Amino acid sequence: MRHRSIDSLVRASKAYNDLRFLTPNALSYGSNGVTPAYDKLERLLTAFDSSKNLYLGTFPSECRPEFITQEAVDLIKTYCSNTKIHFGAQSGSDAVLRRIHRGHTTEDVINAAELCRDNGMTPVVDYILGLPGETADEQMQTVEQIKWLSRFGKVHAHYFLPLAGTELYNTRPAELIPEVKRTLGKLALSGRVTGAWIDAELRFLRNKHNQLDNDENSASH
Repeated sequence: MRHRSIDSLVRASKAYNDLRFLTPNALSYGSNGVTPAYDKLERLLTAFDSSKNLYLGTFPSECRPEFITQEAVDLIKTYCSNTKIHFGAQSGSDAVLRRIHRGHTTEDVINAAELCRDNGMTPVVDYILGLPGETADEQMQTVEQIKWLSRFGKVHAHYFLPLAGTELYNTRPAELIPEVKRTLGKLALSGRVTGAWIDAELRFLRNKHNQLDNDENSASH
């Protein structure tokens, strides 16, 4: 992993009052990406003008769950303005996490969520549904974790979409079982789950058709 120097970040921040970091793992600053280096992270956070609002661990600077420790939460509470911590769980099944080489466990996710809750922070957690090869039991494991987490946190759930350049690009999503759709629908109505877990291709086609309709309406005026 590569990180910009503290001096360059401080220079870039001078024109802004609200500061957010662009990174796939906000708590990895100064580290090798595997083991946290919280001393370097603290040096970063203390380098900015204290009158500015720092946001670390919120979109677009999300975290990995295994990096969320008491020390990390203390740093955020001490130096940052955000009261939410955003991280990716991706699945509630350890078997699925192993297959996609995610590098963390479901226990890491649960520990991170509980740490946030116990420290007055709201966990905001991402999940991917329909990962290739996902079984009905594995989908239900994810749904059960989502139900538990949604009692005190927020959930973003999305249907798997193959991305070019990744190992899963030439794979197809697993079909979601009805119970998954029903449960997520109920949680969405209460505002505890957001996202798009319908078929990704169907979602794309709907957006395309809506755009075509808009273009036709614009052309007719």
